[in-house]
Amino acid sequence: MSVPQYNNTHKAFTLIEVLIAILILALGLLGLGAVFPVVITQQRNANAVVEGESVASMAESIVRSSNEVIDFSEWFNPISTNKFGYNGTAPSDPITYEWVVGPLDPYGMYPNAPGFEGGLLGSETGNWFIDLENLPNMSDPNEFNQVLTVADRLFPQPYSGQDPKYVWDIVARRQPGTNRPQLAIFIRLVDQRIKVPTGATLSDVLVTGYMVDDPVLPVALDRDTGRPAVDTGLSADSNLVYAAPQTLQVQVPKDHLDWLIIENANDPFVNTSVAFAADPGQKLLDNTGTVRTVLGPARGPDAQVSNTRILRVDPPFLPSQAVDEISAYTEGLNDPESLGDELGRRAARASWVRQIVFTPRTPLAVRVITLEEVSP
Repeated sequence: MSVPQYNNTHKAFTLIEVLIAILILALGLLGLGAVFPVVITQQRNANAVVEGESVASMAESIVRSSNEVIDFSEWFNPISTNKFGYNGTAPSDPITYEWVVGPLDPYGMYPNAPGFEGGLLGSETGNWFIDLENLPNMSDPNEFNQVLTVADRLFPQPYSGQDPKYVWDIVARRQPGTNRPQLAIFIRLVDQRIKVPTGATLSDVLVTGYMVDDPVLPVALDRDTGRPAVDTGLSADSNLVYAAPQTLQVQVPKDHLDWLIIENANDPFVNTSVAFAADPGQKLLDNTGTVRTVLGPARGPDAQVSNTRILRVDPPFLPSQAVDEISAYTEGLNDPESLGDELGRRAARASWVRQIVFTPRTPLAVRVITLEEVSP
């Protein structure tokens, strides 16, 4: 009887091999776990952008068709004394095609850049209106139709069954070519750091405030620094102002049509606003009516121009919108008023890129619309 022979050449895994396998598996699981937060964040951002476009559509429908909320009819009146967008009062006067940020603009008229020396002179209420001659008389019901309060610009509307989540703002100008009123709508999230007291709602806080007749600002800036701040509704927040759209003077070089030169970037009182505009992902509206996204800072030896900050943007500009090559950059070269020829000045106003408008917090969406006269 033969004895069975066993093959002893097959060996089990050693302890070291098992530990190495566990280490590799753990590293893989850690990498997989790191992906989930990124995917969730991207999904939230994508959903926010989609919702932002939906809110922009809602805001567009309001400004286009609801004269009960805001009435733009006087902007179409040829004999109106309110010559919005005209550089004078006569129809033959040149039109300034720059965007007008309105009384929310604490910096004066373009091309003055924002400055914080001595404190930011912004709106403490955030009410929107545009009147180039005088502030509206709030006791006149007709002039009150030119005003949009913060509560008007919240979405969902306060006390509608949902807490407000977004706030929208508008800037205006005359459209080049047609001279019809044109608006740009900026959509932003309400500051999620705003606290709601027990027994109250966010609508209460944004409409009435923690104290009577002291509404909390949905987006706020510190008056002393110009930086974003959260409005707590306390008396110490008297140094806060509404985070309104801002404007800066810019240039585009013909040899780098995807670059944008922001002037006076070394001015300490403008650095904060330049930082807002230069934030990657920021949406910049220029005076051609195009919204461009900031990709990041420009690189290379050509990007080293004194007293400026140069950004890469998408989509790129057209050659007709640029001035000279970057090596010949001169501050203020894009000012159409320096042209002696009246026709040349008007053409320059309509084509040269010289102004950007943006918000301190990056908007979810920016929509440009041209108003049509509504039949009575």
